[in-house]
Amino acid sequence: MYDESEQAHRLRELILEVGQRPFVATSADKMIKMTAVASGQVVGLEIDPKIYRNPNSAGLARNILETLNRAISGAAGMHLESLQQITGNDSFGQLMQGATDLVSELIDEADDFRRGPHGA
Repeated sequence: MYDESEQAHRLRELILEVGQRPFVATSADKMIKMTAVASGQVVGLEIDPKIYRNPNSAGLARNILETLNRAISGAAGMHLESLQQITGNDSFGQLMQGATDLVSELIDEADDFRRGPHGA
């Protein structure tokens, strides 16, 4: 039998656990390592000192941003994968569809509010 409170408890535990699990992304040239967690927070940055041998601030900035985006994306992907494992693909799909439907309803309500009481 389906026990909502048990699944909610397991889901909450998983979210907390995954939220603490770091995801490390490394730049293509291996000079930059960026660590992020599921919340999207960056918790670590390592820059190899060899990077300063050929200074290129634009290249460094690009490398940092690319690695940052990979770290955040990887942490979010790890989080979603864990949610799918605990809820099952069908349940997770239903959960995501419900969230999507809710967001659509809220957007529609905001549009109605902006138009005013007469729909103008």
